[in-house]
Amino acid sequence: MEKTNKRKQRIIDAAMETLKSSSIEEVSMRKIAAVAGLTTGAIYHFYHSKDELLLDVMKQQLHFTTRLYETIHSQTEKKDSAEILAEINNEVLHRIKKVEEQKIHVQFFSNVIKGECKIRGEYIDNYNKMIAATANLFEDAFSLQDHGYHKAIASILVAAIDGIAMQQALEVLPNDVDMIANTYIQFFNESIPIFLNKHQ
Repeated sequence: MEKTNKRKQRIIDAAMETLKSSSIEEVSMRKIAAVAGLTTGAIYHFYHSKDELLLDVMKQQLHFTTRLYETIHSQTEKKDSAEILAEINNEVLHRIKKVEEQKIHVQFFSNVIKGECKIRGEYIDNYNKMIAATANLFEDAFSLQDHGYHKAIASILVAAIDGIAMQQALEVLPNDVDMIANTYIQFFNESIPIFLNKHQ
């Protein structure tokens, strides 16, 4: 099983690497196989189509909040709010600084909007799960019950990260990505608890 998971991960990593230099339309199973050092048959053993593989790429590399929520809730020893918030901040920082992967996210988003993506339904479903997971993390991070605002704030947070991705794709974001990422984290860490406390 571990060998299978490692090979599947190798394929996902190769697909991500291929997307850094090619558009979604230009990416083929053959190109991904070449980057992975595998045969196309080996890839088709795990994935029936390119779209199926790209959906896994998107889930793993771009929609980190779902993974983070699942990780936190699968841990037998529960972490305190400060530890959870530090974990969230670290993941956000990591995601924003992955400039090439941010650009890939814009590619996915654009294809879905234009209706050119065969996995449109799955993408939208996954996006909804990401917003829901982000909303659920607020209770863990700030120890505040949801009184109807968590999902709205989660949508704004996700939209802000997507906006940063678009600016990175357009290369109009200021050079200091660290400053942007840290400002994002500080702004939302300070403003969310104030807002939620006020509207309890």
